[in-house]
Amino acid sequence: MRLLDHVVQCTSPFVVRQSCGTLWQLTGPKDFAQELDRCPLRYVLSDELVRACIELAYSEGDGLSGCLDLIHFPAERLWIEWNAAPEREELARALREWPGGRSIELDGSRHGVLIEANADGRIGRLLTFWLPRTEPPEPQLAAVETLIDLDGDLPLAPPAELLEGAEVAVSDQRNPHLDALLQCARFRLLPAWHRYYSAVSHTADERERVISCSLGTVAFLVPTVLALFLLMAVRPGLPQVPVQLARLNAKRARLGKAPLLEHIEVHCPVFASPVAPSRDAAFTTPRTGPRLHHVRGHIVRREDAIFWRRPHWRGHLRVGAVRTRTVTLHLSPARSAN
Repeated sequence: MRLLDHVVQCTSPFVVRQSCGTLWQLTGPKDFAQELDRCPLRYVLSDELVRACIELAYSEGDGLSGCLDLIHFPAERLWIEWNAAPEREELARALREWPGGRSIELDGSRHGVLIEANADGRIGRLLTFWLPRTEPPEPQLAAVETLIDLDGDLPLAPPAELLEGAEVAVSDQRNPHLDALLQCARFRLLPAWHRYYSAVSHTADERERVISCSLGTVAFLVPTVLALFLLMAVRPGLPQVPVQLARLNAKRARLGKAPLLEHIEVHCPVFASPVAPSRDAAFTTPRTGPRLHHVRGHIVRREDAIFWRRPHWRGHLRVGAVRTRTVTLHLSPARSAN
């Protein structure tokens, strides 16, 4: 099942028992099951689209941060989910290549965000969910909600104030590109989690660990989501396949099982990375030109026109010629909203 089905079918409250016996009922997936069931737009991203979004988010050139004025939330309410494996692989590669970058270990087999946005599509709220790699899998909800203002009109507070209930900013001075993207996001503990962590985090080490884990769960999803919204704005032709589940749900009903939610699968084959030449081809070609090497994808912006220079192999033509490396991205004339 998809993550969205696990969330909608979640009926158990999220309860934590302290070692002293005190019980805390915290905000969990069950609290948003009905909201997701009523959500009018649900996207499931293909693996190649996830890779494309991360490639775009951490690209060189003008950078995603230079295109924030072109980005809008595509609807006032929507759900987005994706497979976590390609996300982990691409984040580890992308952040390792940036000066001062680092690998990010994200838990779970699938990730998803439930989004609410204002009518003009510039301000939104994200709730982050994931499906752990456990049996049986039980959906989890991040304790922190993400607030995004694409016009940068958010209050500024350091991460240390997260346990005080503040909307905090996250920065990475070693990675200017990532730092610029995070300037439009703020993070805040959900009220029940704020009360819980305030009560159980006594020492400075405990508070620092809670803050680091809570923010690390959600912060690195922001660039990926923003890159997806940019692609939706400039490539309205992204292949979308509505998944109709009427026949399957009729069979599930006969078996006494809950119905699965209909959704839209979104693909992005035009951004696929080039296939690496074989090791033998790379090292047996006489060096009569530049050494074979991989060139990262990057954005080039000319006012409201965006060009995506796809990742490609550069070197001796005997290992293969690239027919075209540039994809022209056109802004769609109108933005859909619900």
